[in-house]
Amino acid sequence: MENWPKDLSPQELAQWLNGQYGDDTLMNRLKMRVVEVGPERAVVELPVHSGLYTPHRYIHAGVMLSLADTAATLASVAAYRGELEAEQLPVAVSISSQIVGNIREGLLVAEATVAHPGRTLVAAVTRVTDGGGRLLALVNSTHFVRPRGA
Repeated sequence: MENWPKDLSPQELAQWLNGQYGDDTLMNRLKMRVVEVGPERAVVELPVHSGLYTPHRYIHAGVMLSLADTAATLASVAAYRGELEAEQLPVAVSISSQIVGNIREGLLVAEATVAHPGRTLVAAVTRVTDGGGRLLALVNSTHFVRPRGA
C-alpha cells in the first residue's frame, strides 16, 4: 500500500482506501467497504453474504474479528495523521473479543477508536454492530508500529 494522503477528509480517505484493496486482499474477498477514516474514528462495513456463515447460518466469529481488526488498524494509522511510512503500518499483536450477538442477514458495521496512540503500541477499541446499531461484539486490540528505520 502506498503512503497515505494527508489532506483528505475522512470520507475521501475512505474512498482512496477502498481503491487500494486488490483482489488478493481479505478486505476485498469479504466485500468490506471503508466508510470513514479520521483521527477520531474509522468505520468499515461488511454486507452479509454467502461464504460468511457457520453451518448454523450465523456469521462466523472470525468474520467479525477480521472486520474489527481492519477498522482498528485504519484507526491506528489515522491517529498518526498520515505521518507513518508504508513499512510502519500497524500490525495487530493482541486481539480480545466478546461476542454478544449475531445475525443471519443484513450489514455488519465496525467502528474503531484509538484509546492510546503510543509511539510503538496503539490500543484500539472497536464496536461491531448490525446495520441498526445493535451491539454484536466488543473488540480490544493492540497494534505494533515499527519504529522509523528499524
